[in-house]
Amino acid sequence: MSKFEEICLAYSQARRTFNEYEETCRDFARELVFGMVDYLEWPQDQEITYIPLGEEFDPSNRFYALAGAMRMGDESFWHFGVELAVHDQGRSYPSSFVLSFFIKKVGEHFVVKLGPNGREIRIPEGARGQLDPFYEAVFLQIKNFFAKDYIKALTGTEREFGFITLL
Repeated sequence: MSKFEEICLAYSQARRTFNEYEETCRDFARELVFGMVDYLEWPQDQEITYIPLGEEFDPSNRFYALAGAMRMGDESFWHFGVELAVHDQGRSYPSSFVLSFFIKKVGEHFVVKLGPNGREIRIPEGARGQLDPFYEAVFLQIKNFFAKDYIKALTGTEREFGFITLL
């Protein structure tokens, strides 16, 4: 085998390892979102959409699979948005908002941030079924957003809130 062929082999192995890492993070992200949707008792008839973060939003092209919405960003975090819709008690005045997740795997832990500046939450790889405290934190952040920051977001005085953004 020539030295060039050895370099090509090393490159192929590195690409394979990276693709496996991406798939591992994507699988975890999917489980995390599905678990969150179940925990929040989100209505099954409401669409949940993944969107890429930090890109110009095109309302006519907003249906991404998770793999298409995930991007590698700063500090090796995979990031993506989850668009959800709410309405008032009478099922009128619908509003969409995006939750921004940042995920990476370090050793035997997944590191999750809620928004680009959120604190890092370490989740052991084997603890995927024990995430109710994490989901409760997400629930409380959504409630607090609507209680404290919704008007600022509507009036445009503050567009980015880190974890939650209105569309």
